[in-house]
Formats: sequence, C-alpha cells, structure tokens
Amino acid sequence: MKLLTAVVPCYNSADYMERAVSGLLTGGEEMDILLVDDGSTDGTPALCDRLAAENPGVVRVIHQANAGHGSSLNHGIGTALAPYLRVVDSDDRIDPESLRELLALLREHTAPGTQADLVVTDYVYDNADQEAVFGISYHHVMPQGRLFGWDECRRFGFTKQFMIHCLIYNVNLLREKGYRLPEHTFYEDNLYIYQPLPWTRKLLYLHRPLYGYFIGRQDQSVNERNMVRRVDQLTEMITQMATTYTLAELDAQPRRLRGYMINNVAAQIWPLCALQFIADTPESDALNASLWARIRAFDPDLYRKLRTHPVSMTTHLPGRLGRRVLIGAYRLGHKIIKW
Repeated sequence: MKLLTAVVPCYNSADYMERAVSGLLTGGEEMDILLVDDGSTDGTPALCDRLAAENPGVVRVIHQANAGHGSSLNHGIGTALAPYLRVVDSDDRIDPESLRELLALLREHTAPGTQADLVVTDYVYDNADQEAVFGISYHHVMPQGRLFGWDECRRFGFTKQFMIHCLIYNVNLLREKGYRLPEHTFYEDNLYIYQPLPWTRKLLYLHRPLYGYFIGRQDQSVNERNMVRRVDQLTEMITQMATTYTLAELDAQPRRLRGYMINNVAAQIWPLCALQFIADTPESDALNASLWARIRAFDPDLYRKLRTHPVSMTTHLPGRLGRRVLIGAYRLGHKIIKW
C-alpha cells in the first residue's frame, strides 16, 4: 500500500536531483514519487525518465511546459496515489532513517478515522560546506507519536514557524476543499503553509530531522538577490496569504492555532518589508504601501493587529534609520544560519 506521495518539482535539476530521489527511494514500495519536469532545458527530462524506468511502480514522471512550483504541487494534489502528500525540492535531501520512522508512523494512521489531517516533522538547513548547520524542532511544542489537536500544543514561539519542508498534508483534505495554488509565480509555498491550516484538526508529529533544506546556491529563489529582483511576486503572495482570513475568522480557531497564524503572518511580513527596503526603489516603496493598504481594506481589525504586533511593528520604524535597523536584523538572521 502506498503511504506517502512525494512531489519533486524539477527545473534544470540534472546536476543534483538524484540525491533527493535516492533518499526517497529508501522508503521502498510504500512510496509514490512524482517527478514533475517543469519545462527543463538540460538533462533533467531524460534523467526523470531513467529514474522512472529503473523504479517502476514507485517513480512517476510528468513532463510539462514551464508553469512554476505551484503547478507541480497542483499535480501532486490531483494525482497522489497515497493518503499523505509532501513536497521535496530537487536540490534538497531526505534522511533515510527518519523516512523509515515516518512510514512506520503513517502505517498506523491509514485506516478511516485514524488518519491525520497534518503531519509535522523536524528539518535542518544544509549548505555547501556542511549538513545540518541549523535545525528546527517542534518537540517542545507538540506531543509525539499520537494523534492530537491544536489545543494540546504549547505556544509557538517566533522561531517555530512552519516551512513547506516540515509539513505533510492529508491529500483528501486538500481535494475536498478544491485547493489549488497559483502557477507561473515564485513564493506560492507561503500560501500552502498557511491557508490549509484551519482545515486541520487531527495532527501527528515525528521528532526526527526528516528533511535537509539546502541553502546558498546563487540561482535559488530564496537567494537575497533573486528575492529582491522578484519582490513584486513575493509581495503578492504574502498579501494573498495575509488576506485569506479575517481577524474574526482567526479568533474562531483553536487558541494555539490562532496564535500561530497571527505570528506567522507577522513573521512573513517582516522579511518582506526588509527586502522591499533593500530594493529601495519607488516601485518597492509602492509595493510596501500596497501591502498595508490591501490588508487594511480586507479587514481593519487584522490591519491594526498586525501593525501593533511586536514583530511586524518593526517594519514601520520611522525614517531611514528605522529601515536600516530592519535590514540589519534581517541580514543578521541570515548570517546565523549561514544563508
């Protein structure tokens, strides 16, 4: 029985994607590995086909014209063969021992009534010189090894933000909601992390560093230079994220989930504003003004909540000095994890 569908978006990934796939293959026949070749122009299409031919019944391939990361996730939601779905970027890695423990946990939660809506795992940052230079764990926040609800969680601190690398959704939950992500854009993963959370009630947590997130390659979308260049796309995705739920809708969520989601919006606005200020152009200033204006028009109560939040309030410190303070704090955070 298939337990986990792993979607691997691939764009000109021939030099490094085999490592990501080899880690997933250690899960054996219980894995459904979907390689989405997103219009690659190097050897990626042929490599995807070879990996599928060498691993029939485990590896599948979709070739498409370039449509972006969100399109790959949409294919995963639409075609997953397993009850649980996760994303593995082609330049990252999966820890084999952690994957085996994850599959053992999922095996216990496949029958109707026992399935989780959301599974959370730990992850680490890798760079070119060293693996696991920095790690994120949720064991102080979440119970381990059993189904639990949001109210059984402890308070999520600012450093306990979710990233796409730690989340595994129940695919039927996403299908029932008709969930789809924007295509032909970068940074849509912010929506995937945030928007489905209020649909989740039954959670599982595995205290294992399943995912190794590689940082430091110059052509990555999260490289600062590329984020500044695409700050319009980042602004649009964070604005869509922030205007998904009103403050009243967030207040109706379980207390710990409500607190997490408000902190998460503030935590995403903070680096976005820093990048807008790094760009330092009339266009980036207009994007910053548009961000706040759209949130205010969507829900004045949410706007006031975010403007006075201890994190996001640092985005409107007065004058050029205030901007320099925000940019300095942003770059210090990157330095800590060797971005």
